[in-house]
Amino acid sequence: MAAPEHAHPHDLVVFEDRLILEARAPITQDEIAAIEARCAGPIPPGLLALWRLSFGGRVDYSLDVTYGEVVHSFSFTELFYPGSDHYFDLWGWIDREAEFAEEAADEQGETWSGKLAYLPFGGFEYLERLYVCTQPGPDYGSVIAYAQGLGPAWTLRLHENSVARIADDVPALFRMLDLEQDPADPDADEFGPGHEMLAAIEAVGEADPAQADRLTALMRSAVVDWRVALAQGRLAQADRPRRLALRHAATTGDIDLLARLAAAGCDLNEAFGGGGGALDHALTHGHLAAGRWLVDQGVDVTDAVNNAASQLPAPFVADLLARGARPTAVAASAAARAERMDSAALIVDALARTDPQAVRDLIADLARWAGDADASAARIEAGTLGSNLTPAEYRSEGDRMRALRDHGQSLLGPPPPPPSRPPPWRRLFGGAR
Repeated sequence: MAAPEHAHPHDLVVFEDRLILEARAPITQDEIAAIEARCAGPIPPGLLALWRLSFGGRVDYSLDVTYGEVVHSFSFTELFYPGSDHYFDLWGWIDREAEFAEEAADEQGETWSGKLAYLPFGGFEYLERLYVCTQPGPDYGSVIAYAQGLGPAWTLRLHENSVARIADDVPALFRMLDLEQDPADPDADEFGPGHEMLAAIEAVGEADPAQADRLTALMRSAVVDWRVALAQGRLAQADRPRRLALRHAATTGDIDLLARLAAAGCDLNEAFGGGGGALDHALTHGHLAAGRWLVDQGVDVTDAVNNAASQLPAPFVADLLARGARPTAVAASAAARAERMDSAALIVDALARTDPQAVRDLIADLARWAGDADASAARIEAGTLGSNLTPAEYRSEGDRMRALRDHGQSLLGPPPPPPSRPPPWRRLFGGAR
């Protein structure tokens, strides 16, 4: 008799002191054999232990992954399983990886073995995935995290597709999962991790209050309490709590807390999200007073204009540029979109001095964006486009793009005339007649 899809009380199980929601029946021997037939080696013990408990489900914790200099908030919400109604089911992900592996082998002039060295087992849609190494050797059983990068216009985000080895095995991965705040706290972010878990525990409490209390305690054991670490004088040595404290202070503009963190030995230049530090995050959230305080402390301003141009008045931009902030086309266009034309002009001025070609490229982009804005306004008026912006707002944006284009062109001078074409006889015979 086939096992039911959900074979656990309240569809909850605990693995390495972390809750799995919508837990499913354990993996069967037939399923193990079918998966191992596609892999370079047997299913690693850590992943098999998870699947013997629950072959699929949902996860509702936080996971930070470091890619080079970028600390990335990784989305790990699904444990893949056959028949999933998400982006792909487990078999779909396996087939997809097999296609990519075969294509990669062909490009290198090799014949693919037909066996996956890395088995996908969880992640979030097509954007982020976790793999376990099935290839016998020193990395066997380790966990690899892939994240899709976004373009440079997405400031304080991962910009390139990235891969990192993050855990020795699947149990170690689960021990890395945590909660940045107690979801039961009235002040907690209602969209943050943990709220699905809290709702599931509350449902358990309707039938079994004692079990709900135990699950609540387990959930809260994963909360990272940076305030306790700060009070105990150990925050500077605790990576995850320290970064959460820096993020809280920067994103709320809490100057007193920033000062306390610095006094406690925390580096105010430390990157803790998307490659940005306290200054980048404070300014991006519009906390100019906190940003000014940080600048006065001598923090690195290199990326401040690029990350926060849409929030910065012209005098602040001028000061940051004078202190060595990097001007970019992304920053100039962001300032113009935010109706900070004086700031945008200052950024283009600085960019023209360091990279005239970047200004030429920006001029072409601005002309295209202006045309797109005008076209969107016309489509709204024609009833063929829905938008939260009005036609007048689109046209205003187009005007700003053209104004910045003209400013950039004035710095570079008129475009050079096209090369004159020699007469046909000169092109044919290469000489004078």
